[in-house]
Amino acid sequence: MDERIKERLKHLNKYYLLLLEAQKVPHDVFINDPIYQGSSERFLQLAIESCLNIGNRLISLYQFQRPISAPETYADIFREIQKLGVVDQEFESSLIKMARFRNRLVHLYWEIDTEAIYGFIHENLEDFKRFEQMVVEFLIENRLEE
Repeated sequence: MDERIKERLKHLNKYYLLLLEAQKVPHDVFINDPIYQGSSERFLQLAIESCLNIGNRLISLYQFQRPISAPETYADIFREIQKLGVVDQEFESSLIKMARFRNRLVHLYWEIDTEAIYGFIHENLEDFKRFEQMVVEFLIENRLEE
């Protein structure tokens, strides 16, 4: 496996495990504790950026294998890895929403609703594991000559 992807998958797993801990926090505690909120926002941002970095690396490695375009936005990264066959169309939609959520975390941080963070952690956290699994399966099935 590509060393850069392997390293980024390790980071993704680290952030996933930290977010799993945040998931255990009761709703009323989470909503009223800025430390849980802030750390969860940051770990979500880092987990999503790990996925984006992995996607960019896959595009770089496999750009000549299938007809894909250079991504212009973060959402485009997920569109292009779907064209590569890394993820299916259904999951591509979830990943595009994830990219948009990352943009809100970074660029509209003052508008972030604590409920949205709590909801993401409880409803979408397993998307990170699903992404990891799909990437690993793709790499096994599409080994590059070294």
